[in-house]
Amino acid sequence: MILIRKLAPLAMVAAIVFSGCSRSSEKAKVDVPEDQLAAQVDNWKLTRAQLEDFMNKLPDPQKRKFDSPSGRAELAKRLMQEEVSYREAKKMGLQNKDEVKEQIEQATRAILVSAYVKDEVDSKATPTDEEMHAYYDAHPEEFTTLETIRAQHVFSKDSPEKLEKIKKRVEEGGEKFSSMATLYSEDELTAPDGGDLGYFNPGGYIRGIGYSKTFNDAVVGMERGKIYGPIKWEKGYSLVRVMDRTPPVLRPFDECRDDIMRKLTREKLEEVRNAHFDEVMKNYKTRNFMQEEYASRNRGPKELFEFAQASEDPQARIDAFQEIVDKYPDDEHAPEALFMVGFVYAEEMHNRTDADRAFTRLITKYPDSDMAHTARWMLDNMDKPLPKFQDLKDLNRQIEEKKAD
Repeated sequence: MILIRKLAPLAMVAAIVFSGCSRSSEKAKVDVPEDQLAAQVDNWKLTRAQLEDFMNKLPDPQKRKFDSPSGRAELAKRLMQEEVSYREAKKMGLQNKDEVKEQIEQATRAILVSAYVKDEVDSKATPTDEEMHAYYDAHPEEFTTLETIRAQHVFSKDSPEKLEKIKKRVEEGGEKFSSMATLYSEDELTAPDGGDLGYFNPGGYIRGIGYSKTFNDAVVGMERGKIYGPIKWEKGYSLVRVMDRTPPVLRPFDECRDDIMRKLTREKLEEVRNAHFDEVMKNYKTRNFMQEEYASRNRGPKELFEFAQASEDPQARIDAFQEIVDKYPDDEHAPEALFMVGFVYAEEMHNRTDADRAFTRLITKYPDSDMAHTARWMLDNMDKPLPKFQDLKDLNRQIEEKKAD
């Protein structure tokens, strides 16, 4: 192509976007006033409106590149180069070259398959309003935000008497709880932040505390703003004050509609496709040798893990990783697989709730594994930009570096 290499995808999109309008304008010979034109090559005419529409469909980096008078002029020039390339190729008969004919045939095949599947198959998988409402009503737990608590504490490993004195200074002497935590708390992680434990869900992981049923059970019943303790728990004693509490809330149906549609469509799509092609394939002589081979054996944890890593479909990856945890819970791959379930939910599907559940399950099920340590870090940092990494060893190395800083 004449366009510079880094804009090759742009050229392909341009050909798709403008092929219909440019070819039709040649046939119809529609006159367009010059003040409405962006470019012209013989009887091929590109209007300013078409150029603007095309630019608005570009990815943001390219859109910004061309969103100026000089940028639009450059974009028009490159689309003209595309048109000239097309015309010269036709003159040279390149469409008759074997390799080009094969590419055209492959492109035609892909377009026809996509159109057929979209119009004749996938269109039948869209759930009705009744189905979506029925799912919403039957699964309120999926659309209910968990109760959220924010608290702070002053910690002492072995001196409840010390905490009693601090409590008295706050309640009777007017000292600030946060200042007392900064000065006297033995929790090195939270003391610099005034003892702030951050936001957490009842029964979940708590910054500076970890997982403690004793601590969690005590905090759940606390009134906001009141100081409780000293509370004895696994690591020592704490004075605790709840700073904020948000009760569980059922999200309105309209907020969940798109999520429900995607979920039901995804679930229904496989069923609809299988049913459709099972019926259509009756008209053909078919045999799936690979399926026959696969059906004769079960995939082991290593094979499942390799499949999950290679898959580009987030849901397929989650399913494969989850299959390892369910079928081979004692295998060495299981903790890492469960971590990856949470990570894919968090980073690829942006589903914080299911990610939290996966990481929490990992810490509970495999508390002594290296992955449990990484899962705790993820729970503390999911709301922050996460580092880019090549593999889990790389992620763990970066986590340790951040802790050292």
